Amino acid sequence: MVSIRISDRDRRVMVKCAVARWLTTGQLQRLCFRGVTVDAVRKSLRRLAENGYLVTHREHSMAEAIHGLGPKGKVALAAKGFTAEASREPPRQLEHLIGINDIRIAAETSRHRVLYCFASWELQALGWAHPVIPDIVLGIQSPHRKSFFFEYDRGTEGLATLAKKFRWYEDGIAGVCLAALVVVADTDGRLETVARKIPHFAGERPVIGCVLSELTESGIEGRVFKDLRNDSGRFCLTELAE
Repeated sequence: MVSIRISDRDRRVMVKCAVARWLTTGQLQRLCFRGVTVDAVRKSLRRLAENGYLVTHREHSMAEAIHGLGPKGKVALAAKGFTAEASREPPRQLEHLIGINDIRIAAETSRHRVLYCFASWELQALGWAHPVIPDIVLGIQSPHRKSFFFEYDRGTEGLATLAKKFRWYEDGIAGVCLAALVVVADTDGRLETVARKIPHFAGERPVIGCVLSELTESGIEGRVFKDLRNDSGRFCLTELAE
């Protein structure tokens, strides 16, 4: 390896990979390379990976590459006071991780004031003491402070697990002003399946939903959400925080 100059953007890429565990090339482009061509993004990420600042993995030749923090990236961030662990092997449930990070990116790139956005693994590290852990906890100030619990449902598990979480959420969490539960699914069909079951396990708390691809494209400002109890039209997430 040769010594390379590390820019502020390079450090931001490393921090994002450290926090998110693994990010795809497209996700890093949305986070750190606005207005940059995908070829230029790949070149920049390859430079960091070849010099040990990132580690890159591809499931097969047609799959999009994913990137984690490399050993030299860990050292570089530690020099700036940021403690992180280098990535090793991608998780077995990689698609679920990628989906959670898509939700996070939709929040982080929002024009609205995001107070906090924590994924499930971050909540555990922060000492989350409740028996069920949301995939994402998002706080928005628009103009009132409201929290949203996100569940990314890929349809690979039965609804019993989601029902268990919803029943617990219905009891509420002390100190959290919960505006709504948010189900993010891969298809409209899965959202409809969840919506049909909501009267049986979701109590009275607001439950809204959207399709992940639409959220990724439009962000939380997009009118991609619908009330899963009563599909009366689409709205943006921030309208529930007003």
